[in-house]
Amino acid sequence: MVSQMRFKRLFFFTLIFLLLNSIFSQDVSQERLVRILLWAQKDVYPGYFDEEISEKERANNVARAGDNEFSVPVRKIKEISPFMLEGMVYGWNFSYTPYDKARGVEEFFEFEPVQKFSSEQIGRISYENPWTDEANLFAWVEFRRDESQLSLYKSWTSIVNPRIRGTGYAKLSEGFDGIQKATGEALKEAVRNYERTKIKTKPKEISGTVLMTKEPQIGINSGRYKVTLEFFMEIDRIVEYRVF
Repeated sequence: MVSQMRFKRLFFFTLIFLLLNSIFSQDVSQERLVRILLWAQKDVYPGYFDEEISEKERANNVARAGDNEFSVPVRKIKEISPFMLEGMVYGWNFSYTPYDKARGVEEFFEFEPVQKFSSEQIGRISYENPWTDEANLFAWVEFRRDESQLSLYKSWTSIVNPRIRGTGYAKLSEGFDGIQKATGEALKEAVRNYERTKIKTKPKEISGTVLMTKEPQIGINSGRYKVTLEFFMEIDRIVEYRVF
């Protein structure tokens, strides 16, 4: 019963989160000031409220979280912020091998930041207007592009690149790793949909670079993280099969 109530709260908060994100971000330009809404659960240890958890386990969870109930969700937001901002400021490189049953080829996908944030850049991230509800801590995460980053952004927008979109899922119990995994799944889906609809012959491999064009939509659906992302995509190469 407790677990069901908890997931009902999470579902309700997801609807409110997506509504707020839509309302407050639609008039915000991401050109100079990158601004995204992120959140983290105050109950950062999945199962904490489950009836079957022992008092000893619950006490250990409290000890790990510390006296401040916001210390862990603050840390989680600060962990995910550079990861998401790298995708918006520098972009991600990717490599995708489509599944091919006839050839016995398994699907493969990997991605990595074009450039990771330095400690100086991480120090430039600001966290504005935090607020909480019963279960979560929210904050607007802001990063101001410097001149070189602004030039990079304008170079992307000055070229007609394909725009792609995807949604990925991961278990809530995976925490930050789950958001990262769902992000990768969203990017993979976006690339896969492009490959299936725009490339006539299934390639052996497609690789390229993407730049996130809008703030990430991170919510909860059926007890899972749900991440929806939109990108500009630049294809570096398409490797075709030479023989069947």
